[in-house]
Amino acid sequence: MKANIGIQDTSKIVDILATTLATENILNLKIRNYHWNVESLSFNDHHKFFEGLYDESNENIDAIAERIRMLGEKTPANYETYLRLSIINEEKWTNVSLTKMIEALLKDKETIICQMRKDIDAVWELGDVGTEDFLTGLIQAHEKNAWMLRSMVA
Repeated sequence: MKANIGIQDTSKIVDILATTLATENILNLKIRNYHWNVESLSFNDHHKFFEGLYDESNENIDAIAERIRMLGEKTPANYETYLRLSIINEEKWTNVSLTKMIEALLKDKETIICQMRKDIDAVWELGDVGTEDFLTGLIQAHEKNAWMLRSMVA
């Protein structure tokens, strides 16, 4: 049954959220790769840092998927779709230096933040203040992570 929540056409909003979900899933897998494969003198600190990032990302994934369901649509749930829709690339390697890991995650976070700013404007124009507020919360979390990552770059 379609949701009767005062938005005539949710398809553009769901498309935005599907891309957000895909991107968050690819980001999550990249963070897990780094968590599992980090090697450095400060291994324990970075291992735990990456674990915190992917735990937060897991919560984001669930919240994004549930937001799509709140709009009355089915949630995409396969990596083929995620790879096609994601605005960031997956990490194909396991032998990545800590510096490259930090730089790659920072670049991804900043890419996500820039896209979310556009997405927030788009959903506002479509009259969906709920998704606008939801994305605003997500962007704030990504901005905090970007600040932390930026602080690790020498």
